[in-house]
Order: sequence, then structure tokens, then C-alpha cells
Amino acid sequence: MRLRELINKHAINNTGFNVESEQSSGRLLNKDGSSNVKKSGISFVRRISLFHSLINMPFGTFMLSAILGFVFTNIVFAIVFYQIGLEQLNGHQTGNFLHDFFECFFFSVQTITTVGYGALHPQSFLTNCLASIESLFGWMAFAVLTGLLYGRFAKPTAYLMFSKHAIVAPYKKGKAIMFRLAPYKNNTLTEAEVLLNVAFRIHENDKVVNKFLPLETEISKISALSLNWTVVHYITESSPFYGMCEEDYSINNTEILVFIKAFDEHFSNVVQQRTSYTFDEIKHNMRFKTMFRQDHASKMTLLELDKMDEMESV
Repeated sequence: MRLRELINKHAINNTGFNVESEQSSGRLLNKDGSSNVKKSGISFVRRISLFHSLINMPFGTFMLSAILGFVFTNIVFAIVFYQIGLEQLNGHQTGNFLHDFFECFFFSVQTITTVGYGALHPQSFLTNCLASIESLFGWMAFAVLTGLLYGRFAKPTAYLMFSKHAIVAPYKKGKAIMFRLAPYKNNTLTEAEVLLNVAFRIHENDKVVNKFLPLETEISKISALSLNWTVVHYITESSPFYGMCEEDYSINNTEILVFIKAFDEHFSNVVQQRTSYTFDEIKHNMRFKTMFRQDHASKMTLLELDKMDEMESV
């Protein structure tokens, strides 16, 4: 009853998420911060941005895609050169099919990269035209690849690591919901801010709807994010979690939405990162263990990122 009163007074509708729960499913935000949405209704080519896909894919996948694209392109041009006839390439020594095809393949590699060793060179009008087209294609392709590589390295990224679980722990004279985060790269983040919203899935007018409420934090902004930051929502009488037991989190299909932004001095830009904690990722009557200490020389503070998720019962 008290939760419904808070929802009626303080519910927000500017989160960008759907209120009609029956028209959506699953969590609202994935753990990596992406929206749990799959788009349809238009063709695959229209709804996929090749630039965003190449910028955001894992680096290993990106490099493998670049290598496979390079090999495939040269195979295509090698087939065309082979079909035209190797007699159109001056310097060719006739051999079996495999030998001839690899001659065409490596000639294509030398052409597309503009290396041009000179062992083979086109001597007919047709092969000269094809080599010119391939050189132009290679020039443009490597320009795009260079831009993508630079874009991947220069893309402003927060590089924040979040704890896998949020916890409900004793705090002051009551309890608080906590999670923690820390930068895991050698970047410098300042003016870090956190915004929390909570989503409840409740019954209203004979249908299930999503309701969103803002969550206050003990500290919503810090000057420098050098160590880990434990974000605390103190469960007071004004909190939507006040009086809720562990089962209520599951009954209301609770999900805490986390939005972090900070200023990165290396990028000279504001960076952002998101995540969420669903009811099954909230552990009760636990507390986090300390994850930093002095180093052996007692001259520096050692932030142990492998202890991000270490906790103990209370």
C-alpha cells in the first residue's frame, strides 16, 4: 500500500523505457548497459549501422573481420585475373592450377596494397583497367580501415567495472542498498556523478505495468574517481524499499537502473556508462569486503580489482 502511494506521488515517465509491461519482456537494461531491445519491421541493411557495429565489436572480432575481408577481396580479384588469362600478366611462369591461382592471388595483394614488386605486371588494356580499379578500391578500403582503427582507440569510454551484485546491508541504524564500481584502466576520471532509478512491475487496473521511481544516494557526485566507489541508497521512510522484505523484491520484479557519467582528462570529454541490477542480482544481508590496501613498500595504495565482487554475510 505504501509503495503504491509513493508511486502515485513520485513516479517518473521520462526514463525512455516502456510503461506498458505487457508489451515488453525481460530486463530493461542489460549488464553491459545496452537496452534490451531487438528492432524489426525494416530490412536488416537499414536497421544495422556498419560503422557502429565495427566500432563497438570486440577488438579480436574486428581484426579477424578485417583479415577475412582482405583475404576474400583478394580471392575475388584473383579469380577475375585468372579468368582473363595469365598470359595477360607479363612475367608469369606457367604451372599447375594451384600455382597459377596463387600467382594471381599474390599479384592482387601487391596491387591492392600498392606494393608493386614488379615480378608480374599487366600488359593488356583489360588487365590494366582491372588493376587500376583494384588499386582505387584498396586505397579507399585502407583509408576506411585506418579511420576505424583510430575511431576505436579515440572513442571516449568510461572503462568502469561494476560489481556483479548489489547488496542490502546494515547501514547506520537501518539498511541500505549498495553496489560498487571502479575504473580499471589507467585513465583519470573526475566529477563523477551517479543517477539511480528503480523499476517495479506491478498490477494496475487489471494489467501489469512498469513504474519508475528515482532513488536518492548518500553521495551523488565525487570530485575524483581514483579508488572504488560504493554507491549507497539509504533505506529511509522516504525510500520505496522501506518495509520491503526479500520476497517483495521478486514479487515486484525490481530492477535498479544505474547511470554514471564523469569527465575523462585524457579524452577531454564526458564519458558515460550504464548497467542494472535485477531482483535476483540483489543479495540480502551481505557486505562488501575491502578491495584496496597498502602495497608492500607502504608507498602506494593497491586497488585489487579481482576483489570487486567479494562479500560476506552479516
